[in-house]
Amino acid sequence: MRIAVIGLARSGFAAAQLAATLGYQVKVSDNGSSAHAHPGAEERVQRLAEQLRARGVWVELGGHTTACIQGVDLVVTSPGVPDHAAPLQWARTCGIPVISEVEFAVRHTTARIIAITGTNGKTTTTALTGHLLATAGMPVVVAGNIGQALSGVVEHTTSQHTLVLEISSFQLETVATFKPYVAVWLNLTPDHLDRYGTMEAYAAAKGRIFMNMTRGEWAVIWQHDRAITAPYLNGRDVQRVWLDERGEWRASREEPCGALLDGTELVTVFNGIRQSHGTLAATRLRGAHNTVNMLAACAVARILHIPSHLVSEGLRTFAGLPHRLERVAEGRGIVFINDSKATNIDAMLKGLDATPAPLVLLAGGYDKGGDFTAAVPLVKEKAVRVVAFGSAREKVAAALRDAAPVVFADSMADAVAKAAEGAAPGTSVLLSPGCASYDMYNDFEERGNDFRRCAREYLERL
Repeated sequence: MRIAVIGLARSGFAAAQLAATLGYQVKVSDNGSSAHAHPGAEERVQRLAEQLRARGVWVELGGHTTACIQGVDLVVTSPGVPDHAAPLQWARTCGIPVISEVEFAVRHTTARIIAITGTNGKTTTTALTGHLLATAGMPVVVAGNIGQALSGVVEHTTSQHTLVLEISSFQLETVATFKPYVAVWLNLTPDHLDRYGTMEAYAAAKGRIFMNMTRGEWAVIWQHDRAITAPYLNGRDVQRVWLDERGEWRASREEPCGALLDGTELVTVFNGIRQSHGTLAATRLRGAHNTVNMLAACAVARILHIPSHLVSEGLRTFAGLPHRLERVAEGRGIVFINDSKATNIDAMLKGLDATPAPLVLLAGGYDKGGDFTAAVPLVKEKAVRVVAFGSAREKVAAALRDAAPVVFADSMADAVAKAAEGAAPGTSVLLSPGCASYDMYNDFEERGNDFRRCAREYLERL
């Protein structure tokens, strides 16, 4: 079989490598230009191309030509490639199927799939779920939109493995047979509107996670997104588990399964049988959003029949992930908190809510179409200053200048200095950008690491 892979980033490279290993004839095309272009991107793509060419893979860089799809039977697209990209349109015109890298990968594994999506919390929930399964001694691989691309791991999985996958809307756009045993939908808030245009289109991409699910499979859903998820679940004979961090959900004949916060206890109720998985105080994750993430992981563990005491142990020993409300430096009574993963407004709001006042907010970066005015109440309540940086800084300032004083910064080091300058003891300096990082960095990890470095260097100079 002949295959074309469009987009040579992490997922595209993994798909091309897997296809070559499986004996496909492989072509790869990357146009080398993107709104998300960042320093060093061209050099990285060149290195990946050289590795593939050494395996006999046909590679074109710097622009797509029709040669990339000529004679192929299947097109695999990387998640960063928009649906209107020329090679995808050419393929469809020629009747060539177009599928996502995730779809291609799952066709080459017999492992059980746990798929986790949502606007925010995907990565933490995916990592925590994998940790709970590993704590119970289950063979588990964590992949997808977290860490390693799915195509890079499926070759080494068997039917005894469980794949815990973080799945983005981009990855779901072109799935066809993707069929999780458990699908988790955590939430839906405005994000990626630069790609989708409307929330309805964004929700429709997320909803594809359920489209092939049938009896015997499970959907884990945030209680407060019922109206949003209903169109994609109606008529599907799958068991629902409802997540409720407010403790309002009650089991009924129609809804026998749920995961809720009962006082301070993390509890699952399945068909009248209640299990406690410990208290919030026994875990290291903070904030109401993380309560939902933990409840989702508990629900998956309950579905997989993991004993409650092992779930409690896994919750207790999970330390959280970098770049998510991570304390990275402290000195002179000032705490520097790295929430670089807050790449949209809703995540920024959660970071502000979870951080005590007084605080200085560092916000900005590559704007994805979010509305920063949503942060006005929390900024007014908690922030003594806002430091705006990156290409969205004017938009940040326009939205928040009436809620707190706003200053501009030209670099992360400048932002850290302006945030800490004159800050009273007890102040938190919170990097919670509300934007993607592509204008200044390769990704949110690089941005968070730079913040950590700059914060520590600032304290060393005092």
